[in-house]
Amino acid sequence: MKHLIIRDANLQGWAYGMLRSFENAIIEETNAGIAMIPDYSMPAKYFRHFGNGMNRGKYRRYFPKDQFNLDCDVAWYILMGPEDYRLDVFKGWNENAGKKILYLYDTFPSQYELIARIVKDQHWDLLITSFNDAVDDLTRLTRREWICIEQAADRDLFFPVSLENKLIHFSSYGRKETAFHEIVKSFVSAKGLYYDYTTHDVKHPTAEPYELYKQYAWHLTHSLFTFSWPVEITNPARAAHLRPVTCRWFEALASGTIIAGAAPANPAFVKQLSPNAVRPFDLNAGKDAMMDQLNTLWNLREQYFEDAQKLSNERRHDISWHKRVQTILDHIK
Repeated sequence: MKHLIIRDANLQGWAYGMLRSFENAIIEETNAGIAMIPDYSMPAKYFRHFGNGMNRGKYRRYFPKDQFNLDCDVAWYILMGPEDYRLDVFKGWNENAGKKILYLYDTFPSQYELIARIVKDQHWDLLITSFNDAVDDLTRLTRREWICIEQAADRDLFFPVSLENKLIHFSSYGRKETAFHEIVKSFVSAKGLYYDYTTHDVKHPTAEPYELYKQYAWHLTHSLFTFSWPVEITNPARAAHLRPVTCRWFEALASGTIIAGAAPANPAFVKQLSPNAVRPFDLNAGKDAMMDQLNTLWNLREQYFEDAQKLSNERRHDISWHKRVQTILDHIK
């Protein structure tokens, strides 16, 4: 079977490294080619004001459609969120494509209306969300069947390393809890330890997405501890009633890195990772109590490291993108 991945060169930034990682697994499993979405005929300086998810995005349905031809048995379109969708201003792409797969990492309630709009008139054979608790909502809203295929980790980038090679003592990437972040900085300063954390935004990349992602992966795999918090804590308005299990959890577990913080309140987390994957940390404690918790983590680091390594060795092959691709292929047989 001939597989093609529909790719948008305009999607740049470290977050899109996760998307490229998924695409790489598809290529390795199916020998897929790449079909680049062409530039739209409207000048970019005007078209950018009509992006999906923007107030003017609803007017895209009146735009003339450019031609975009595909010829394949299976077409894959992997997106971080519906805001990145661009096939609505093209025609012809679905005429000579057999099975058509749309995968969305993010399907938050605030995105539901847009998701319903972009899939309404399109001929997708398989609609996939990475959020298990959004499946029923999306099926009801769009009157189309949705399935969940959870997020995963890149098996080539995230793997356990020895204790002596865990050069970063503590890390925190992406979402943070601000007050706690400052406490960690004070703790490592007093102990003479190193704390690595995200220091850049996602809008001004200086390298292509997968290169940025590889650098992040090196930092995470070489972290002894990493702090991670679920979306319902860091951004409850965005999470709403969902409890997403995102890439960060899979990546940290695959790296044999000790995860401290709080796990998403989602049964899928326990099923996909482990009930003991996260060392709980009480954010409601006072500063002194949180310093004590950090001391406990540090004093028990060797025991916790052994536990994290064991869990990684048991689970990391089952939470790879390659396994996710195989599951998707089973759905289109």
